[in-house]
Amino acid sequence: MDVAVKYHDFRLDDPKRSTMRKLKRMGMAEEVPVSALRKTVNLNPESRRYLLRSDRDQCLRTGIMVIETSWKGERNFEKHLTKYSVRLPTILPVNPVNYGRPGLLSSVEALASALFILGNHDQAERVLSKFSWAQTFIDVNREPLNSYSSCETQEEVETAIAEYF
Repeated sequence: MDVAVKYHDFRLDDPKRSTMRKLKRMGMAEEVPVSALRKTVNLNPESRRYLLRSDRDQCLRTGIMVIETSWKGERNFEKHLTKYSVRLPTILPVNPVNYGRPGLLSSVEALASALFILGNHDQAERVLSKFSWAQTFIDVNREPLNSYSSCETQEEVETAIAEYF
């Protein structure tokens, strides 16, 4: 079963490079108001809690939300922390802007990583298939993503991160 994909766009990024807007045009994501953060599992790099595969049921109920914004602008994610905020473990981006710079993922890379960790590998690959530059994302990150996907605790995620990065 696919996880509903939602996003809030702060409109700080070049619209032509917005990966979530592209997914919306393709019917693969829904734009929602920022208030939806309180009701949806949301990816937030300031969260203290890592996304675990055990979060899958909650994601199936509420969906998963990505904050679409520029890495160059103000990134005060802390003010958007909620009880449903989770962070991703370290992953290597392959997007043209931040290639190889750990943690500087495009929104679609963050989304695909989350879907992979949740066990929705097919959905992750469908999302990535819409971006020519992202075809190798899963291949580049397959080992850490498989490891993160099998982690049951926050401590296991931290151990896996240390193993790869």
